[in-house]
Amino acid sequence: MKRTNNNNWIFTISIILTAIVLAFLSFIPINIEYIKPFVVYFDPTKLLSNLPLWIFINSIIALYSHSEKTATLNTTLFNIVCFVSYCLFSIILTHTMPKEMFLTWIVFTLIWAIFAYLVWSANRQDTKGWILSTILLAILFSTCFTYTENTISSTTILNFLLYVFLVVILYKGTKETLIIVILSILLAMILNKFQIQIIFTKSACIYFNSVLL
Repeated sequence: MKRTNNNNWIFTISIILTAIVLAFLSFIPINIEYIKPFVVYFDPTKLLSNLPLWIFINSIIALYSHSEKTATLNTTLFNIVCFVSYCLFSIILTHTMPKEMFLTWIVFTLIWAIFAYLVWSANRQDTKGWILSTILLAILFSTCFTYTENTISSTTILNFLLYVFLVVILYKGTKETLIIVILSILLAMILNKFQIQIIFTKSACIYFNSVLL
């Protein structure tokens, strides 16, 4: 369904507001009584370092954008607004500037400015859509789960749900989706086995940050 100009503006405003809210959540005190029970599932103070969440959100923004170009623009806007908001909240509330995250977020934003252009096509019901869905799920799987030769386990309940939600969003039919999920897991494990570092993983971001600093 074609978006109207009003819908495009609403989508853009929603992206900006979401980015600001997520940045603010990082400063919620976890010692508040009604928040404590949920910290085991979702720690707001570690929000900005939870890479699977940012991969998921950027994927959703790209998938629901109007076109490839707007997917790139929307994800870039989201990442910039989120980090700028985080810096402002940090200065206002803690009187510090998160310099250690600055270069990491520049790299992440640049990566998604390019990758979002491709992600937009993952919803397509053709070979290209299936391939892109497999790659996208493999990237998310590599950050949501830890795995060895014998076991696979989710890093957190939230990350497990993020992977499941993205599978549902990219649904292309029961048989096709099952094949895509299996291939994405195999791809993630093959890359891990041969120690081919996916540039979206947390360790890669830390490496970029340490080198650039």
